Amino acid sequence: MKKFLTILTVLLALTIFTACGGKEEAASDVDTTDDQATSQGDGSYEEMELKVGIVVGDWSPHYEAAKAWADELEAKTDGKISLAIFPDGQVGGEREMMEAVQNGTLDIGLLSSVVYANFEPKMAVLDIPYLVSTFDEAEALMDSEVGEKLNELMLDKGIRNLAWAHNDFRVISNNQKPIESPDDLAGIKMRVPESKILADWFQKQDSLATPMPFPDIYTALQQGVVDGQDNGPILTFAANFYEHQEYLTISNHQYSPVGFFISDKVWQTLPENVQDLLAETALTAAEVEKEAIRNMNDNAIKSMEESGVEVFYPEEEDLNKFKETTDPLIEQVREIAGDELTDFVLEKAGY
Repeated sequence: MKKFLTILTVLLALTIFTACGGKEEAASDVDTTDDQATSQGDGSYEEMELKVGIVVGDWSPHYEAAKAWADELEAKTDGKISLAIFPDGQVGGEREMMEAVQNGTLDIGLLSSVVYANFEPKMAVLDIPYLVSTFDEAEALMDSEVGEKLNELMLDKGIRNLAWAHNDFRVISNNQKPIESPDDLAGIKMRVPESKILADWFQKQDSLATPMPFPDIYTALQQGVVDGQDNGPILTFAANFYEHQEYLTISNHQYSPVGFFISDKVWQTLPENVQDLLAETALTAAEVEKEAIRNMNDNAIKSMEESGVEVFYPEEEDLNKFKETTDPLIEQVREIAGDELTDFVLEKAGY
């Protein structure tokens, strides 16, 4: 029974680290032409409904945050401002939703960094391996001037962010040997996502990096086509990859945030008091999501450890050895994001 409940708790991860484009419904199919509310000038509100898209289901931290956001808005406006939440990619994959937010056919999307660079290439600065290594470090970075600067970049593309929250960290699993240093990756056949930066990093450690679509991973692990993979703990457990993996290293080698994005076209139609309320309540909802992700991440690691997977938690000295291997990749990011932004982010991250 305990195992069953744990699996239900972490099912959300099946889509968190993928590009989430499996749902092909066009985001523009959702009608957002309803008249927007106007302030009465006395602090009251006319009725308004905003559409929110998320790519994962109603059992996910992203949905939990959206629901908490909706509940607080309704409570503070006597039910006059509501959020209609569309989970499970009903209004498109993450890229489709971000496009819809950009052009104003979707009001709000809770979307991960998987797609940011498609809209603003400089957002690739978030892809630097070991930019941050813990959720605390991630929150400190994204709540700093870095988060504000990244918000400005997205706003220039017509996409306004109201709050940052967590997606997850990538970790390393395999069935050959414990990965306690970069040298241990040599000769390991690693499935990698279609990310040049990550693929290059594994190759530089003499891994046999094999780009592969997400749906093929389980069978590839089962049949020995690859030895390991590097999704987050939640996904590694929920997708049952751990069934064919003996070792797990909590490397946290790449972090992915989630933004609470609202169309700037929609934002400009809203009264100031509605804007203020949305911004205030988004921050509260983001805290709900961050706490839920932390708990689910911990539960996934614990469950895999209890099932017999050997888990290695690198100490600071171990992490530094991994971090030292990423310098060439930073140069790749510089070519995309520029020296000024790259240096600014690295400095704020204490890199």
